[in-house]
Amino acid sequence: MTKEHPQEYLVLGLLMRESRHGYEINQYFSSRLGRAWHAGMSQIYALLKRLEETGKVVSALEMQDNRPAKKVYSITPKGCETFLSWVSQPVERIRDLRLEFLSKLFFMRELNLPGLSELIDKQIDVCNDKVFEIKANNGSDVDTFNQLISEFRTCQVEAILKWLQDCKTHFGL
Repeated sequence: MTKEHPQEYLVLGLLMRESRHGYEINQYFSSRLGRAWHAGMSQIYALLKRLEETGKVVSALEMQDNRPAKKVYSITPKGCETFLSWVSQPVERIRDLRLEFLSKLFFMRELNLPGLSELIDKQIDVCNDKVFEIKANNGSDVDTFNQLISEFRTCQVEAILKWLQDCKTHFGL
């Protein structure tokens, strides 16, 4: 399977509930996910084209009175499987938490998908592994600056761990 662009998953998620045309996808994207992600119309259409080429979405022309026909996109079973596989997995890189993990939380809640608690627990495990890895490598740093970097990264991941616990509380898990 080819590696999808992270925003492709978002488009798939937006199509999970209903078929939409490109402008609707862009509007929904902006209104619901705009604080985490930004995508312009041209980018949305490029994503839709790529998803259609890979068989994850299909399109159909919908006729309109006194207006040009509009292209409406629907998710395919392949697209649905791709999205559900993505949304249930933690992110491996800490820098992807801000965009990808927040989006996964959004879709878990928005689509009422099972596994929210498990997703957060898996993300906690990934973060705990990162803290262990950072601390294990910190012992070999004799350079003060590198020690500061390790301490910064440790504090950053520990703050994320606290936030993940807060998520569980917020969602009543």
